Amino acid sequence: MNKELCMYQLPQIYQKGTESIWTDPYISGQLLQAHLDPEFDGASRKRSFIDASADWIEEQFPQDNHSEIIDFGCGPGLYTERMAEKGYTVTGIDFSKRSIEKAIASANKQQLPIRYIHGDYLSWQPEESYDLALLIYCDYGALSKEERKTLLKNMYGALKNGGQLLMDNFTTTQLTAFNEETSWSVHEQSSFWAEGEHVVLNRSKKYEENTVLEQAIVLKENEKCIYNIWKYFSTEETLTRELEEAGFTVKAVYKDVVGRLYEEAGETLAVVAEK
Repeated sequence: MNKELCMYQLPQIYQKGTESIWTDPYISGQLLQAHLDPEFDGASRKRSFIDASADWIEEQFPQDNHSEIIDFGCGPGLYTERMAEKGYTVTGIDFSKRSIEKAIASANKQQLPIRYIHGDYLSWQPEESYDLALLIYCDYGALSKEERKTLLKNMYGALKNGGQLLMDNFTTTQLTAFNEETSWSVHEQSSFWAEGEHVVLNRSKKYEENTVLEQAIVLKENEKCIYNIWKYFSTEETLTRELEEAGFTVKAVYKDVVGRLYEEAGETLAVVAEK
């Protein structure tokens, strides 16, 4: 098939796009703005939720035996700052250079002694060990099966014996509400996806393995970019199995990282697991 036409074919499950939203100079800036909007739930949760979540984490994981925390996928530091303010020793790692730079600047301004690492948590190897690892806002669901295994292995390796992991993910309740569709839009001015004039082809598609694709193909005058955003949906059983295969013992299951009672029909679930 013509190479030009191939880019419009459905990709294989977990196939990467030509570009990443986390490293694209323009889109990563759009994502950072969304992260920092205290009333927007689409990139990070609302400020009130994060405040309540940080308070619950402090209650569940007191400093006397959980003083050193690492936040995987820390973004601009929404959780790292709150936990540092509570007196924890905190490290954050994130793939987005723009988010890490913002986090460092914010921590310096507030004189918070947070260690930030710009890196890929799928390949990064910690030099130290921690009491508590965080993976919050369903980062897990953006990864392929092999990437999930790698991340769990890395988080397991980053923890001290008896260390705890707090993580959350989308549930299959969201999957049942997912609609397959294809659309296109013409933009005479900048949008989330690009600056200046451009066309965006959007496609939403269900795949096997409780996975969906949300794809954007951005067409500009001399440029074509494909962004493949994958979402994997867990059940209590599948997430428990994956954690146990990585060596963890699941200690508790909740509806979310505020510690609300687990509901099978809920749209997210959160798990506490122990090394």
